[in-house]
Amino acid sequence: MDGSFDAAYVKEIRNKFPRIEKDFNGRKRIFVDNGAGSLVLEDAAISEMRSRIDHSANTDAIYSESRANEFVISEGRKAVRDLLNAPNSWNIYQAESASDLFFKVSYALKGVLDRDSNVVSSYAEHFANVSPYLEMKKYNAISELRLANIDREDGSIDLNHLGSLMNRRTKLIAITAESNLMGNKTDLKEVSRIAKENDALLMVDGVHFAPQGYSNVREQGCDFFVFSSYKIFGPRGSFMYMADSVLDSIKPFHVDREANPGMGSYLEIGTRDQGVFAAMTTIANYISRLSMDLSDFRKNVEAKNRKVAIRKGMKRIERYHKVMSRAVLDGTDRESGLNSMKNVVLYGISDTSRLDERGTTFAFNFKNVSDKRAEEIYWKKFGITVVGGSHWNLSHDYYANPSMLRATFLHYNTIDEVERFLSATRWITKQ
Repeated sequence: MDGSFDAAYVKEIRNKFPRIEKDFNGRKRIFVDNGAGSLVLEDAAISEMRSRIDHSANTDAIYSESRANEFVISEGRKAVRDLLNAPNSWNIYQAESASDLFFKVSYALKGVLDRDSNVVSSYAEHFANVSPYLEMKKYNAISELRLANIDREDGSIDLNHLGSLMNRRTKLIAITAESNLMGNKTDLKEVSRIAKENDALLMVDGVHFAPQGYSNVREQGCDFFVFSSYKIFGPRGSFMYMADSVLDSIKPFHVDREANPGMGSYLEIGTRDQGVFAAMTTIANYISRLSMDLSDFRKNVEAKNRKVAIRKGMKRIERYHKVMSRAVLDGTDRESGLNSMKNVVLYGISDTSRLDERGTTFAFNFKNVSDKRAEEIYWKKFGITVVGGSHWNLSHDYYANPSMLRATFLHYNTIDEVERFLSATRWITKQ
């Protein structure tokens, strides 16, 4: 499979996700609602549980349980550092959600943003990445939120239009790494170039991208990068990378009177949940082992260089995702793909020669069946978790289409599941 995962490897991966075959009621199903939140890695849940039991004491004391709590949090920051290829663990901050982090940063930029400045974003965004600036505009804290158009044919962000929106008053670009609706990836290097040429900061929403590709913040050239742990096999909660270059320019709200740039409490309000950090350490170790051969993966062999192994593991995931994306779009020997199905309107990049530009999320409508009815058929007849709705994405506004169906495949899904999804979709097209 082009250096990705063969069937035996995927089977071993699936063994690590207890709800991969059946839900908690024992209902057999195919889980493709991964865009809303991934399934949980069992080892991560165990790590979280053990940390809640063993390290429930608060930090900043001399006794062992308190020190152990601090250690778990410190190791979790290092794990996220390695996941993102960040320079240091002090660049990593944690909060209850991505929305929480986006709002915290918008507040902390009060020394950068003012009523004469503007923020540039796009119509490909999750609402959480633009809502802080809509709020700021409402109260005249900024002059304008400018949205770059997307291509009506394939949903990709028009970066030429984005560049034309920039001026000397643009202080920030807020952009998605990958559309949580259509699965299109953003050329972050080009966006970073545009930001730097205009002396603007770059905020990247990496929530949907994190389980799909290698997040290399140094190469991407961003100032902020946010992702959610529950989208990448863990518990609720989110993390953010913040570059050294902006540590002194932000002015966050905090309750720690001794907080300084580089300290967690500089941006984190209140006591951290050590269980989330414990889970992230386990997830980082798991992804690093995806770089190994099947024998070492089964044995849970520890990577000698976790950061390098994570890059190799995520690149392997990317290759496997391309195999699945090609199957979804163009079909397999046994099933036709979405590209050839009548009564299916597909959004996002559909050309399989451009798989490097998209992930494994697919948005579509049926011409003959409503989204609500299709969602019911997928679940009640076929046991497939395809979900309709707005998915909190501005693309719905751009297309004047309030609802699309969405299916997202991750590395624990199989080609057989893709084929069963395609078979169900084909059945619905004939109703």
